[in-house]
Amino acid sequence: MLCQERIDARLSDAENLVRSGADIGDSRLFLRSLWTQVYDHAPMHLRSSVLRRLHALARHLGVVYEHGRPAAVPE
Repeated sequence: MLCQERIDARLSDAENLVRSGADIGDSRLFLRSLWTQVYDHAPMHLRSSVLRRLHALARHLGVVYEHGRPAAVPE
């Protein structure tokens, strides 16, 4: 389980990377990594706030991502 401080730090780092225009590689893989590193290890009472931040980050990146769903195969 992650504590609130670690969750905030990891998500803030990710948000700052995206806002600064850093090269994050594949946006979908970046988001998948965040979901597995943060959401999957967050205590139940913190998951709703993590969920909101991850969805906001996905919108900012212009990516539709549903956790647990297989990655779309590019055509």
